[in-house]
Amino acid sequence: MNTQLIKTVLLAIMVAFPGVIHAQIKFTYDNAGNRTKRELNGSIVLVDTKVLLRGAYRTGQANMATDLQTYFSANSGLLPATDPYGGNVGYNNIGNPAGVAGPVVDWIKIEIRDAANPAVKLQSKSLLLKPNGSIVDIDGTLPKFVGQSAPVRLAIFHRNHVAILSNPIAAFNAGTTIYDFTTALNKASQLPGDAAQMGVINGKWYMWAGDVNNDLSVDATDMTIATNDFMSGLFDQYLPTDVSMDGGVDATDGSIMNAAFINGYYSTLTNYVP
Repeated sequence: MNTQLIKTVLLAIMVAFPGVIHAQIKFTYDNAGNRTKRELNGSIVLVDTKVLLRGAYRTGQANMATDLQTYFSANSGLLPATDPYGGNVGYNNIGNPAGVAGPVVDWIKIEIRDAANPAVKLQSKSLLLKPNGSIVDIDGTLPKFVGQSAPVRLAIFHRNHVAILSNPIAAFNAGTTIYDFTTALNKASQLPGDAAQMGVINGKWYMWAGDVNNDLSVDATDMTIATNDFMSGLFDQYLPTDVSMDGGVDATDGSIMNAAFINGYYSTLTNYVP
């Protein structure tokens, strides 16, 4: 028996939503508390989706920067070991690009929402964003969600970017769902009259930066928070106002924030607040 595999946890997912098929997930952890294995039993959907963050995605670069993961050294960065979205998800090796999840840009969150009424949240999971835009679980594999019998949408949240919502996904009951937000503006759902939900660099579409207080829009409150941190000269910290995601609040962040505020970026999810 491999002595590293010292703890096994069996989690029965019993989600009380119409049409949800019950499933079981068995997790195995190593001595450091990192998940090393996951076994599934039941109807599970793997979500293979990509998003890019404006702050970490820069002109002329193929992938997003991972400055926050390796800010101090190859094994010491600013990313927290526990997710910032209240999901109580932990990844002890988040500062190590050689860890099981590999290079990481930041924590990110996916919500599964009802397609007909996106105000209804069916599932939520805190995950990791890779430099190429792929979203993975803390063991480096595609995130897994419980299958649904009705169409759904994906809602993507980041701590200082404007959230986006997918178009309806008709089949979400088994197999793998592939959804790449980076390929076209219309991959992000947008109601008539709403602002464009994404911007484009290098022919790829990204999430707008600047929603530092996570209220689905970039407004005067965000600007006040960002200005205060800029005037305080904050750096070497994991800050929502560090929208360029390089470890400090500086003129680059101010430029991004000003553009976001002037253009009045907001999420179409504002139409679906419960």
